Amino acid sequence: MNRSNPTKRDCRERLIAAAAAVTAEHGYAGVTVERIVNRAGASRASFYSHFANKQTAVDSAYQDLFERYLGQLLQACELQSSWPLKVKVGIGVTLDMAAAAPVDARFLAMEAITVGDDLLRRVLDARDRLARLLAAGRTETPYGAKLPGIIESALVGGIAGVISAQLQAGEAKHLPALAPQLVELTLAPYLGCDKAAEVARRPLSRFEDR
Repeated sequence: MNRSNPTKRDCRERLIAAAAAVTAEHGYAGVTVERIVNRAGASRASFYSHFANKQTAVDSAYQDLFERYLGQLLQACELQSSWPLKVKVGIGVTLDMAAAAPVDARFLAMEAITVGDDLLRRVLDARDRLARLLAAGRTETPYGAKLPGIIESALVGGIAGVISAQLQAGEAKHLPALAPQLVELTLAPYLGCDKAAEVARRPLSRFEDR
């Protein structure tokens, strides 16, 4: 029993990766069980031992990959002493991860309007969780109470859009270079343009980057 579990986990991981890759390549409407199992090198029987249908496979892939991303994001941010630095490091980690795994990033950065109803809730929930992390910045500025209620959602969606456009253009390797601009854009409503630019372009110290 113990020896069989890793094999089952490996099969599920391959199917998860395949579901993400097929969705990123063909769009949600183009996902089929056949495409998933062919990409994963698995059988249909193996697929149905893990997932009820293609929708649950894609939904599970989104959930798994987003939770992995969020876990790494939070781990990196926890090391920082202030909210602006958490934003700076979080955006850097996001871009680094997207550059290292562009297929997964394309999948996670899908526009909500391009997915089916089964996945829409998952995508919107993921964006909302990231927006709530940004909302902590409202206490960092006297402008907080006056900021539009949708600003965090707009910022998260904008960053996702930039990442998606770069990936679609085959420019994944250049994503990390966009960090200063995206950090400045994100912090500006909370800190003001001058302070946001200073934080964005200041190198992290060894202590901050530990």
